[in-house]
Amino acid sequence: MRNRVEALLYPTIVLVIVVGVWEGASRAGWVAPYILPAPSAILIKLWTLRAVLLQHTWATTLEIVLGFLVALVTGVVLAVCVAYVKPFERAFYPWIIATQAVPKVALGPLFIIWFGFGLMPKIVIAALIAFFPIMIGTIVGLKSIERDSIFLLRSMGATSLQAFWHARLPNGLPQIFAGMKVAIVLASVGAIVGEFVGANEGLGYVLLTANGTVDTQLLFAALLAISVLSTALYWVVHLAESLFIRWHVSVRDDLAAATM
Repeated sequence: MRNRVEALLYPTIVLVIVVGVWEGASRAGWVAPYILPAPSAILIKLWTLRAVLLQHTWATTLEIVLGFLVALVTGVVLAVCVAYVKPFERAFYPWIIATQAVPKVALGPLFIIWFGFGLMPKIVIAALIAFFPIMIGTIVGLKSIERDSIFLLRSMGATSLQAFWHARLPNGLPQIFAGMKVAIVLASVGAIVGEFVGANEGLGYVLLTANGTVDTQLLFAALLAISVLSTALYWVVHLAESLFIRWHVSVRDDLAAATM
């Protein structure tokens, strides 16, 4: 309980100090409001436009979640193929890695041509950015099991599918969820990038609109909404991790407490 209180207390203290200094500097006139508006002005703008921002937040949330789910399925399937099928690993794994060198922002206009200005290009960009951490985490998790454990299961008559379900997958879940945590944040980036390229709704669209009208308060309000949304989705994945692999989370917390 003490560790949990401290984990919440320290970031809160830092937030209060930063916001307090920011508010004081803005009210003292050290920074022009159109460059860095006061936190109170940003919150007022956020509250005034809450209905509009909520609508755009929902659009961005849908893009992030759908892109993340596509990335999750794609990443896990490719990881299983790489981990179990040697010809697939030798033929395709280097090319999968090579595709990560292509800037996804540069592919945005191409996806607009292919899929139009609807939901699809945002989902594709979010999935392309997010799938790689899931794939790498799954590969590492599936290959990290000790060979003696597999030999033991085989000696007891277990099939390859049973060995995967009862040994490889449970052993790889911590790495898989670690990749998912990174992926959900990257999916948020991908959705915003897709909205930058072409959209008529979403928080990325709000950012472009605020930038075009030099509305700094709206710009910061949209950034705050994006940060809160990404953090909330991250904690949803963390909650899923604590439910599915409670034993790993408990051991990790115990180790963290022992080192303090």
